[in-house]
Amino acid sequence: MECAFCAGGLDHCHGTLVVHLDGGFTECSEDGCVDLDFARHTLTIDCFDVDGGCTCAEVEARLLLRAS
Repeated sequence: MECAFCAGGLDHCHGTLVVHLDGGFTECSEDGCVDLDFARHTLTIDCFDVDGGCTCAEVEARLLLRAS
C-alpha cells in the first residue's frame, strides 16, 4: 500500500514529531528528517508520551510537585 502523500507528491515526513517541554524544541523519529515543521508531520506528540519517558517530563513533574 502506498502513502497517499507520497502518491500525491506532497512534501511530508513519515516520522513522529516529538515536542519537548523543556527548552521548547522539537525532534523527529525519522532518521534524516531535517525539516521539523508541524505541517510536514501527521503525528505529533509531547515528549512525556515517549515510551521510556523524557528528561524534560521529569523536570516538569518535579516543578509541579514543588508548586503544590
